[in-house]
Amino acid sequence: MNRRYSTALVVSSALAALTLTLTGCYNGPNASTNMQSVQLTGNGVQVQAGDIRAENLTLVAGPDGSASATLIMRVTNQDLEADNLLAALIDGVPAFITGDVVELLPNQSVGFGYESDRWINSYEFDASPSTYVPVALQFERSGIVEANVLVVPPTGYYEGIEPVPPAM
Repeated sequence: MNRRYSTALVVSSALAALTLTLTGCYNGPNASTNMQSVQLTGNGVQVQAGDIRAENLTLVAGPDGSASATLIMRVTNQDLEADNLLAALIDGVPAFITGDVVELLPNQSVGFGYESDRWINSYEFDASPSTYVPVALQFERSGIVEANVLVVPPTGYYEGIEPVPPAM
């Protein structure tokens, strides 16, 4: 075998192996970029119950002295049949849901608390910003899903998000 050809083969093989080890694709489904979506990052938690997916769950603390908070999120029904959001618990306390029961139509999504006319509010809230609070959502067909959700102050991106109605 020609020495020049042999050297070129070794170098190109080494470069191919090095490329695979340095690219994100090589890490597969356990890549850190994929794993971040199931960790508590503060940018909204994602949870799934059956074919119902709740995304970007974040608790926005209410106005100072109000003992309130609003859960913002988007819920998507990926099923072919409708489901209903029946109840929510925020830090173990039943939350107020606009309309009491929210119908989730097949292949549709519903937003809560942000650019929406739907709200999930707690009026007995005492957690501080930057803490995680347990939240449970109960769906008629898909069951109950639980998550630890970050509390953020109503400033910056979250400014103007507050409970509707403001008090119970």
